[in-house]
Amino acid sequence: MVKSMLNVTYTWDKESISANGSKQVNLLIEWGYGAIRKRKGNLIPKAAGCDLQLQFIPENGVSLLKAEGVRLGFKRSENGDCMLVHCGDVRRGKYRQAILTFSIPAHSSGRHTIGMMEWSWRKPSQEKRTLIRTDQLYIHFTHHLGLLSIPSNPKVEKYIKLNETSPIVKKALRMYEKGEFEQGAFILTRQADELLIRAARSDDMDYLQEAELLLAIRNKWSGTFVSFTAYSSKVFFNKPITLGDVRFTENDTLR
Repeated sequence: MVKSMLNVTYTWDKESISANGSKQVNLLIEWGYGAIRKRKGNLIPKAAGCDLQLQFIPENGVSLLKAEGVRLGFKRSENGDCMLVHCGDVRRGKYRQAILTFSIPAHSSGRHTIGMMEWSWRKPSQEKRTLIRTDQLYIHFTHHLGLLSIPSNPKVEKYIKLNETSPIVKKALRMYEKGEFEQGAFILTRQADELLIRAARSDDMDYLQEAELLLAIRNKWSGTFVSFTAYSSKVFFNKPITLGDVRFTENDTLR
């Protein structure tokens, strides 16, 4: 087992999964180098390693379905295609997070490995890639209903919920751009309401801040897009077109 100064923690959303298998199991990965430091002014922390990659080597039947917070890729080798997770550069004192989602087949009760995690990077100013850390990934299988009913890990649940904001905002923006203002506002409001409920239940200010951000975006866009549409309608559609409004190029193309 290769260990290094790269610090990595793994947290499953559920401590135990059904021995019958699961089509979706989420794993929060946190990684970084050295002690956590606060950024001073505009100084960028020194790079400890470049192009950090995580290669997942699964046990039979285990699949890595998707990743949030990082970029997925594939690598062809003699043993077949391998899944690569591209984690970017590593800077001293800085930590990052990502969620990996797996499909895991049925297994006998107990703690069993589902695959191997191999971390590699390039040292700054070097081209050679170096294996810096390997970890066996385990999970507990059970038929015990009490263990299976334990709520999801709040830290993992929070990361997943807060990462829903970006795609929801993009979806709402597309609706605003198409003139579907009510639908766009509804999507933002619904997500904000869910975050406010979580904030009240958990007393977590991060949920509250995210909800306030979504409501601010909704209010801003509702005013901006509606005002622009009203102005455009008045200027371009209520104004009669005259011959002076139409010009041609030398090729007689309307512009």
